[in-house]
Amino acid sequence: MNKIFKSVLVGAAAASMAFLGTGAASAAPVAGGGATPDIVGGTKAPATAWEVQLIFVQNGGTYGCTGEAISADWILTANHCIDGDTSMNVYYSNSTTNRGTAIKADKWVTSGKGDVALVHLSQSKNLGSYPALADSYTATSGDAGKIMGYGRRANAANADGLYQANVTVIGKSTDAYRGTAVHIKGVDGAANHGDSGGPLIVGGKIVGVCSTGDDQDPGANTQAGSNYANLTASRSWIKSTSGV
Repeated sequence: MNKIFKSVLVGAAAASMAFLGTGAASAAPVAGGGATPDIVGGTKAPATAWEVQLIFVQNGGTYGCTGEAISADWILTANHCIDGDTSMNVYYSNSTTNRGTAIKADKWVTSGKGDVALVHLSQSKNLGSYPALADSYTATSGDAGKIMGYGRRANAANADGLYQANVTVIGKSTDAYRGTAVHIKGVDGAANHGDSGGPLIVGGKIVGVCSTGDDQDPGANTQAGSNYANLTASRSWIKSTSGV
């Protein structure tokens, strides 16, 4: 069974946990949460203002996911990163050891079509630019892509910030909510726990968000497989909800 790639945060340690269902709630301050590590392999990403960290309370535990600011008010992420949440903080720092000042989320909603969700900020955060979202994407074997995230490094080692890796599309697959996904394989790095909600970028546009991994723990395997929820079925919903 594929494994969801959010991280549960306990001090500075991270472990994995899968949770499925539906839900949305108003937000309160998030307590606790240590530094999350990063993508297995890959390289340190350049400063990326729109790549955010999500720290949230879900079923009594504190977790971490990756998200993309797509406007001054909305964050794109995975549905399983909001499912059952009671509070969420959004951090715009690319450092996991110094996240900076949090912005509280005041609403989070699911597309209802796979592992895709949006988070609304309690106060706007204007950036100079935002990532482009593909209007549609058909998973095509051999397509080159890039992933980014704040998930674990090799062998669950902690790290200090945002990492990226090159990947290859294998074909079509299924996400954590039985929606259509893009199945990828790492070239020089792979997704790990904490990368959930992070982007799959093909042709300069985000085509999906990290949902599950083929293995419970990729260890140090930089060519591990993972499944990114395809945004295509949710694209009109994203636009009608966020205006993007």
